[in-house]
Amino acid sequence: MRNQSVLSYKMMPSDANNLGFVVPAGRILDIWGDAETEVMILNDGDESLCLGYHDVKFYHDLYLGDQVDFKATMVKIGNTSRTVKLETYKIATQAKRNGRPEADDSEMDLLDPPLLCGEGYSILVVKKNLQRGIQPDGIVADPWEEVEK
Repeated sequence: MRNQSVLSYKMMPSDANNLGFVVPAGRILDIWGDAETEVMILNDGDESLCLGYHDVKFYHDLYLGDQVDFKATMVKIGNTSRTVKLETYKIATQAKRNGRPEADDSEMDLLDPPLLCGEGYSILVVKKNLQRGIQPDGIVADPWEEVEK
């Protein structure tokens, strides 16, 4: 079963609209929505309907320029409901924010291990008549096959 999606994302100026270039929690929820939608399409062939979130916690701020992974993992499958665990990991951040004030503005520090910045759960629903099962990989073995003929 294809039960996980990871979206890698660089936080852009349009994401960080607060003073200090902090990314608001609502934007994180938006991107979680993209990750959970991908999991649902892979597993059911349908985008689903999100009923809501629970046990959402934010541990660290995200900032403009941060490289972030948004992870969605299917943890429970019901008749029409699906429970997805959502996690946000900061992969890289500006060196100045990471304790190196002498660093250039363009210098980034890779965080090893990645920093868990937020987590939570969502409950999604796919109507029975829209459940089409696990979708194909979408991988084309030879993408040039038709062009070469």
